Amino acid sequence: MSRLDPRRESSLSPLKSSLLPIGVAIGSSLLTLIPPSIIGTDSSALTLQSLEHWMHGTPDRFEALRIHWLWIPRVIAYLTGDAFAALVIFRAIIFGLTIYLFAKVGERFGRGDRATTILAAAMLALNVVVLYFSHTFASQLLTLFVAVWMLYLLTSDKTQNHRLAALIFGLSLSIGFWPFVLLLAVVTVGLNFHHATYTPRLRQTYQLFGLVLLGAASYILLEIFLFGTAHVWEMMMPKVYQPREISLIAQGLIIGLFSVNMLVIAVFVRRQDSIARDFQSAFVILVAFLLLNTFSREDMLHDVMVLIPCVILVGVDKCGLSRRRGLIGAAYLGVNLGLFFLLPTFLPDPQIAMPSAKRTVSSSDVSLHHYASADFFSYAKLREQAAGEEEVRAVLETARLDSTLVLITPGTDYWFDAATLGAMYPSAKFGWFYGNPINMVRINGLLDTAFIRPPSGTPYLAGLFEKSYAMRFIDSSLPSGVPIRESARFQYIDTRGNTDARKALIDRLIFLQYQGFRH
Repeated sequence: MSRLDPRRESSLSPLKSSLLPIGVAIGSSLLTLIPPSIIGTDSSALTLQSLEHWMHGTPDRFEALRIHWLWIPRVIAYLTGDAFAALVIFRAIIFGLTIYLFAKVGERFGRGDRATTILAAAMLALNVVVLYFSHTFASQLLTLFVAVWMLYLLTSDKTQNHRLAALIFGLSLSIGFWPFVLLLAVVTVGLNFHHATYTPRLRQTYQLFGLVLLGAASYILLEIFLFGTAHVWEMMMPKVYQPREISLIAQGLIIGLFSVNMLVIAVFVRRQDSIARDFQSAFVILVAFLLLNTFSREDMLHDVMVLIPCVILVGVDKCGLSRRRGLIGAAYLGVNLGLFFLLPTFLPDPQIAMPSAKRTVSSSDVSLHHYASADFFSYAKLREQAAGEEEVRAVLETARLDSTLVLITPGTDYWFDAATLGAMYPSAKFGWFYGNPINMVRINGLLDTAFIRPPSGTPYLAGLFEKSYAMRFIDSSLPSGVPIRESARFQYIDTRGNTDARKALIDRLIFLQYQGFRH
């Protein structure tokens, strides 16, 4: 027998023919089309860049590690001929499906109540973190989609749905190693709901785990078949780039609190027949990974994407009375929309990449700038990132980008990284400079290349920096007469045909001891 109340399944009949969940899903899809349209940073930029590479027949590492889902936008790109448009369409479809499935789950737990269906779907679609990522191509949206899909399947009484959920869980390895681990929290929810069906001694339990292994193995075998064995070990043992002098636990707590915000109150409200007990193991797993400081900030965001739908379901279920549910729901939506639309833009301090000894302000001030700019998500930040991408495009349009290595630093990470520029200009080479280990450059965010002096194969080198930082720390060390272009936010140092300028620029970066931040 399932621990799910059979009334929750049987009471859905009045709504089975309703178009309400579909309408909510379509409205949510349209949210992703609201400007600004940005490339974004991190996995968002790498997704676009990899799709462009694939369209030109040149596979890369990001594509190899995510082949199980990247082929869908690839099909759309084949029809549209444009990678950016393909990802916009793909994002709208994925987000719409996510909200549709979550509305169905809310409908199930709300015993067919229309208000519960709308409230649950709105709380997920309008969550401040979800709203932000719905405007990018970040892989966290896929984690959210898979988490909600698995919740929908595992809270059903049909065993074939549980088997499909197990298979999807295995396939989620193609999103990333840590998302796969974190989605184990959703599996525990299903096992708790159906504790009498899946015990350690029953064959059905081993069938589920067999399907998980089958899904994971199918992904690994497909990757080996298409790309060889070069990336398998990297997929199984992902690298973690720890930021310098920044607490990941503090970041995670800030992200978590701002993600669930007012709904945390409802989770601790006692109710006799609440579903909270079935979600307890999931919360333990997700919070434990966050506090153990196991992974990087990007992986913490995957953790949050699994946590948000679970907390919403428990919170809505625990509210009980319609009036209380409406008040908490209104407060939740008000806080999230207020954060998204009213929170101002906080610019990062470009000295974030420097060691404490070389900073001109205190490390506490630098860290505060980082938390403000990186961990609160708002429409103002989206507009600022979009403006930065437009500005840097205008700065670089006159450069000979077919043979250019542009060194950018973590000070520009608020607007873009090397992968963002690589997506803007697929034929160019953009390097993200590292000072630790010394002399390290990541080309387009995909390939690590080490050098001490400019390599002979690179005929042209330039530096792209946050303007106030470059004016304070870099310009004075360059030879006279080096061309410098400026815009409102950036400075572009042109060292074409000037060996002394190229050498001085690299030596200066090494001296400042840059290190890769969040990459």
